[in-house]
Amino acid sequence: MERKKLILNCDPGTDDSVCIIMGLTHPGIDLLGITAESGNLPASKSCANALRILELMERPDIPVAKGMEHPLVREYPKDPYSHGKDGLGNHFFPEPELKPDSRYAAQMIIDLVEQFPGEVTILSTAPLTNIALAFMLKPDIIPMVKEVYHLGGAYGVTDYAFLNATGDNPMSEWNVYVDPEAAKAVYESGVKLTTIGLDVAFNPEWVNIREEALKKLEKLNTKASRYVLEIIDYVDKNNSLPDLFNNGPIDTVAMCAVIQPDIIETREIHVEVDTSDNQLTRGMTLWDRRNHFKWTHIPRIWTACAIDSERYQRTFVEAVGGKPYDEI
Repeated sequence: MERKKLILNCDPGTDDSVCIIMGLTHPGIDLLGITAESGNLPASKSCANALRILELMERPDIPVAKGMEHPLVREYPKDPYSHGKDGLGNHFFPEPELKPDSRYAAQMIIDLVEQFPGEVTILSTAPLTNIALAFMLKPDIIPMVKEVYHLGGAYGVTDYAFLNATGDNPMSEWNVYVDPEAAKAVYESGVKLTTIGLDVAFNPEWVNIREEALKKLEKLNTKASRYVLEIIDYVDKNNSLPDLFNNGPIDTVAMCAVIQPDIIETREIHVEVDTSDNQLTRGMTLWDRRNHFKWTHIPRIWTACAIDSERYQRTFVEAVGGKPYDEI
């Protein structure tokens, strides 16, 4: 199996921490490095939590680089959702002994893309500040990036896009809302971009972790699976709207799409990111749906509009377990 070279831009965070484990464990992923973003938590805390997960998994070989403590041009907003007092579902791991990479996150992205031109996939389960900054500092790397996946945006493909809006207004998703200027820069960069918005990631009919998958994780009984089950339990118990929200770590939908791209159904759309100061729409990812007078100057991206739920369950369990589903 040819392993996919991956940079994970994340803000752990409960769900991001599970993505780190999946990236470490799945045999089809070659995790080149982790860049810590300010999103669920400030970048310094995200960085420390990423190092804690690497220590849990005994993987000191993976570099972790800290990003900016704030968005490109705005103040850093507080995440309205609690990931626990420590950001990891109240596990309270000790201070990490591992140290972050000496480079800033944007520089590590530049270096890895230049080291493996045309081979690197970037997955962001966080805001896009680090990636936007890398593209601004070294625009030459943009065509060298194989593809970017982003767990971000709310496009109105399904009702869950706005029923579960996670930004601090009715129209936005958190990972875009935090730094809309960064999102706009990446969306307009010309890089091949696939987004997995709330439309899919927060649709409980598609992405709830089912009983069979939970039993498979219990059967694994590894450090990874035990931690993942504890995170699922934390998310489930701290869910104030169980009829609307899924019980699983939503970022895992994007990681599974990287591992098995054909588990999501995508469509190409024209999208503009609202970078205004309008309290109602800041961070909105506006899809121009018109058949006529369509704006052709705004970016064309790919966005998920459906997911194969059965294959998602299997891919999720396989990524945590590091082996085929039927062998667990």
